[in-house]
Amino acid sequence: MNTDCPSCGGPAKRDTDTMDTFVDSSWYYLRYVNAQKTDGPFDPADVAKWAPVDQYVGGVTHAILHLLYSRFFTKALFDMGLVNFEEPFSALLNQGMVQMDGSAMSKSRGNIVRLSEQAR
Repeated sequence: MNTDCPSCGGPAKRDTDTMDTFVDSSWYYLRYVNAQKTDGPFDPADVAKWAPVDQYVGGVTHAILHLLYSRFFTKALFDMGLVNFEEPFSALLNQGMVQMDGSAMSKSRGNIVRLSEQAR
């Protein structure tokens, strides 16, 4: 993490948070099985008992990338013999898209309805 700046040669720090958040959360369903495990990410025997997940519920825009990465990780773990299933989720239920003025509501776009303002 600590390094030298390639431009000026002074002290610098590398950004260690370089993975997309969907990559980071693509295997959490395996970690939940053994959340207190300290000698590895999960116990394959416990995952075989509890997974795959019966039902995934999520919004379509979130689910697209999350499911893509989760399926990739699951397939790789299956090929490595660490899980006994090829699909991480048995069923998918997409939530509807909430729209306002013709586009999807989004906090980052600022086109949201604040419930606290509506309750007055």
